[in-house]
Amino acid sequence: MSRAFHMLLRTMYEQLLTWEPIRQMLTPGGGSLVDSSVLTPLRIAIISAHIGTAFSAGLTFFDTGYCNAENTNDPIICPPKLSVNPWVCDVVIVTLVLQVLTIIYVISQWWKKPGGFSADPTSVAGIAAFMGHPEIEQEFVQIPTEITYAALKKRLKGKKFRLGQFATERGIVKYGFMPVGDEEKDPNKKEGIKDKIGSWWTNLQTKFAWLHNWKNNRFLFDILFGMLLIALLGLTIGAVSRYNKTQVVFLATASANGTGWRIFTALLGVTVSYYWGQIFQDAQTFAPYIDLARGSSNPDATILLRRHSIPLTAFFPLLWHCHYTPAMVALIGLIAELLIVALSGLPHRTGQSRGEFLFWGITCLAILTIMIIQLIILAIWRRKLPHLPRAPESIAAVMTYVAGTSMTRDFNGLEQLKRKERDRAIRDLEKNYAYWWRREEDGRVRWVIDVVPGDKNNRAFMDGASEFS
Repeated sequence: MSRAFHMLLRTMYEQLLTWEPIRQMLTPGGGSLVDSSVLTPLRIAIISAHIGTAFSAGLTFFDTGYCNAENTNDPIICPPKLSVNPWVCDVVIVTLVLQVLTIIYVISQWWKKPGGFSADPTSVAGIAAFMGHPEIEQEFVQIPTEITYAALKKRLKGKKFRLGQFATERGIVKYGFMPVGDEEKDPNKKEGIKDKIGSWWTNLQTKFAWLHNWKNNRFLFDILFGMLLIALLGLTIGAVSRYNKTQVVFLATASANGTGWRIFTALLGVTVSYYWGQIFQDAQTFAPYIDLARGSSNPDATILLRRHSIPLTAFFPLLWHCHYTPAMVALIGLIAELLIVALSGLPHRTGQSRGEFLFWGITCLAILTIMIIQLIILAIWRRKLPHLPRAPESIAAVMTYVAGTSMTRDFNGLEQLKRKERDRAIRDLEKNYAYWWRREEDGRVRWVIDVVPGDKNNRAFMDGASEFS
């Protein structure tokens, strides 16, 4: 029940996290494309919600000692009675109060969510439709080809952008991203503690080269995550194989009702579920780029593909567009929620039947085995990714790939349409799109997402930048 409630909260929180940069750019003073310090309280609320669901596993227990007198030397086993752990209840109440306060904030911001136009930060087309301002196009086209996202954040730090009307280089009036002039910035605004911490972290990232390669970072964390899954699998095998002597696995000195162990194993399950959620978001983000890197691709499965907040709503769209590996990641993301319940049922406690213990143990074995296999498949799938100097998981990173392209010029006039109308108009263009590197007029090579030139076949994209010079 607690995980179902968490999934509902996660939907709202993810929507706010996604749309917050757009909402900020609708304000007169504009907003930053790289500063996410305003979202820190929301992320804290998300983590506390995970912790609250883990503690809810120890909220109740079967009490078999209530009929014994205090300090008795010969305790007897009483008929099991469902009881509540007061201290666990207090922890859960604190997390729920925090969620209520966060929900009030989310609701207050939800009505500020932009509507009536397609500035959709969850798809490539949604961002490309709002490009076109001459200054922004020039700035993002001139960004160094191999710049990392940490360096990009440092380059854009302090710059504000907003949504408004402007004239493109061709004199077309459109609505989109535009820079905020110095006269529009608040001169009285001082740098706060969050800004200072953000600056310190950005500077720290630029000093350590190993933090720059996002692919290596993902691979390292995946290895650590795989080790955790293998450790949990070993723990589960040990528990199931010794179902008559569970104290060998879960310590004989543990509390009779097993509250501490249930909370601990639930926290391990929450950790697995949380990281798998990150894998799920990555799989959605990178799915279009694998197709785009192959050459000529239709827009539905690539630039129009949207990221979803939760696996439940993402599975069928990913499956429909033939993104099978991300679809399986989404499906296992749903199963990962059951793993939390299954792991919390492993530590033996008085009143637990042998059949219940074996059921949760076998369930854990099945889920963990499936997750390990899928993690290996995912590692192989990621090897198909093209070279992406910056992970395209933010508006600013995607803008570096679509600035100065024919695609953004084709989308002039689509920015104030609703999403379905915009998508239909893009399909009506009957053009295909690809991700490749091309040589600009000044001789510099750039990685771009653009319309496939009519005289280029798929092999031409693999032949290097000389094909597009």
